[in-house]
Amino acid sequence: MKCPRCNVDLQTSQDRGVEVQACPKCQGKWFTATELDEFEDLAIDPEAKAGSLYLVTRPTTLKCPVCSANLSSFDYRFYDLKIDCCPDHGYWLDAGEDQRVLALMRQEPASKERKFEAEEKWAQHMRWIQSPTFFAKIKSLLED
Repeated sequence: MKCPRCNVDLQTSQDRGVEVQACPKCQGKWFTATELDEFEDLAIDPEAKAGSLYLVTRPTTLKCPVCSANLSSFDYRFYDLKIDCCPDHGYWLDAGEDQRVLALMRQEPASKERKFEAEEKWAQHMRWIQSPTFFAKIKSLLED
């Protein structure tokens, strides 16, 4: 397999215990879907639901090391981290993106908790706005 960036042969390597194909020149790494799942599990409980990996992709000029089709770029789990993928074969992470993936996955539980708290606060606010006492207060202000 060839590196999508450098076109040099990828070499089998270990990234924190997960076997991947790595470029000796640019330090990018090719993960299959299974390998990326294993890698994410280093940062989160394997039973945790990580959510959607991606919904929208954009075409790139990089080639899949397996089938040579153009890779697509996407925002990893809706964060500001662009990763390239072949829907059939795997994910290309440029140098350092593997560290960002783990950092983002480690912060995921806290992000979900903040989201749930914000949604609950919004729901409480909406219940207060929709309460009869709120409308009575508004009505009395308008009548004066």
